Amino acid sequence: MSNIFTRGSMKVLMTGCTGHAGSNALNHFVDNGHEVHALVRPHNIPNLKERENVKWISGGFADSEIISETANNCDAVVHIGASHDEEMEKLDKNFINSVEQAFSGTGKVFITTSASVVYNDTNGNPRDEREPIENPHPLRAWRARHDLEVVGLSEKGIRGISVRPGLIYGNAGGWLAGLIFRAKDTGKSLHIGEGKNLVSSIHVNALSDLYLKIVTNENAQGIYNAASDEVTCSKDYATFIADYFGPGIETVCWPLEDARKTMGELADLSCIECIITSDRARSELNWLPIAPSVASELSVGSYKKGPLIPYSH
Repeated sequence: MSNIFTRGSMKVLMTGCTGHAGSNALNHFVDNGHEVHALVRPHNIPNLKERENVKWISGGFADSEIISETANNCDAVVHIGASHDEEMEKLDKNFINSVEQAFSGTGKVFITTSASVVYNDTNGNPRDEREPIENPHPLRAWRARHDLEVVGLSEKGIRGISVRPGLIYGNAGGWLAGLIFRAKDTGKSLHIGEGKNLVSSIHVNALSDLYLKIVTNENAQGIYNAASDEVTCSKDYATFIADYFGPGIETVCWPLEDARKTMGELADLSCIECIITSDRARSELNWLPIAPSVASELSVGSYKKGPLIPYSH
């Protein structure tokens, strides 16, 4: 297989570019001299400014023809977006099929983004991506299946890769920004249940760099966990948010039974312990997830300096 990625600029089809992880990845790729073809929902197009080396492509995950045509004109696909609705499994499957149609036999790279919660509750034992997932979390079992499907595209001449990040934070955006806005509105910083569950995390800048390292290294293949060495329990996250404001915001336990009434099964998903290791990416790709910690970002970093970016998908 020829190394088509050692030349200078690449054209990359990317999804999720109006969200937290995707927008940062877009910036990182463009800053490193590449051209991003960003698939965005039509209603977002009027709000997007023209940018050098960025082409906004109007379409969604159901638009097979648009996806395949755009992919045909690109060297790589970095799939970060998700639909976050009842149809997300079906739509994600359609996106995979559309890229497969365009990339089959080309040796091009297709990265999909999964999540660490596919491992289900790790029960204090860090999970390695080399281990098979025998009991995926029911709400994300389809994601685990899609991971293997994308990786299996290697049999069809596609360098299929799945990235499984921990909780993504940094650059004043994402779910942490959402928690800050909620605490400001309610006067409470909540954790569900006892909040003792430990969770791995990853700074969005480090995640963006991992995507780029994978795309530009033709030896990268398979599944890569993405996490720093930091693990934090849910109660500490709530405490960090309360400290962000100082007096006036209290840390409050939200009983799981009450949270289920509002969040449904997602409440239980939020209570699992999910610790992962990213030794494989570090050793094979020379990836170093060095970035400010969650506590540092909240106390003196991007969330403190602002402006906060409202959470979006």
